[in-house]
Amino acid sequence: MTASPAPWRHLPHGAIEPLAPGLWCVSGTLPGGNPLPRNMVVYQLADGGLLIHSAVNLDPDGMQALEALGTPRVLVVPNRFHRMDAPAWKARYPEIRVVGPAAVRAIIEKVVPLDATSEEALPPLGIRLHVPDGAKPDEHWLELPLAGDRHALVCTDLLFNCREHFPGVGGFVMRHLTGSTGHFGTTRLSRMMLVRDQRALAGWLRAQADRPGLAAVVVGHGTPIVDDVAAELRAAADQG
Repeated sequence: MTASPAPWRHLPHGAIEPLAPGLWCVSGTLPGGNPLPRNMVVYQLADGGLLIHSAVNLDPDGMQALEALGTPRVLVVPNRFHRMDAPAWKARYPEIRVVGPAAVRAIIEKVVPLDATSEEALPPLGIRLHVPDGAKPDEHWLELPLAGDRHALVCTDLLFNCREHFPGVGGFVMRHLTGSTGHFGTTRLSRMMLVRDQRALAGWLRAQADRPGLAAVVVGHGTPIVDDVAAELRAAADQG
């Protein structure tokens, strides 16, 4: 018996927001009333197709707006946690290439098969992959080239940028137990699960801040950094 295609169910989300020419972000929500936002990054490849990082199912108007930007070609499942909507995207776009980090391939494939690892598929597209110094290889930072010798850095769970605290029990947990809100930087959970050496990571973040052309840092949870990017990244390094 053939398995039924993954249903396309969407949760509330925001508009597709431009961050730079060829780069957009959508802020979505999580089920069960979890107040933590989650971001999907949309990036236009050299052939005009789209790379989708950390997929979020959008409503019909949202998907129409996304498809007006280009055809989804590559779907990056960035780590073991951000895979919830990936099966529905593969069902909707059978030709899309689903990729993810080699270190967590087996875990991702419990939900959706990978067509290749990120290490195999993304560098030929001109996308540089980083495993930051002091971090585990469970997720990459993507360096996306932009016009004018600029670039954006996209991470997932290593850094959060939820400056405001959230209400309710969930907000209490994120503020006082996981340390996920009120700042831009690592959280207690990321330090426990994704960081090997906080000092080495801080040094790597400062080195990225010193590189010319850094136009944006986009995180999996919270507001993308598009203003004073280098200074913000240095501050994130210092808070660790």
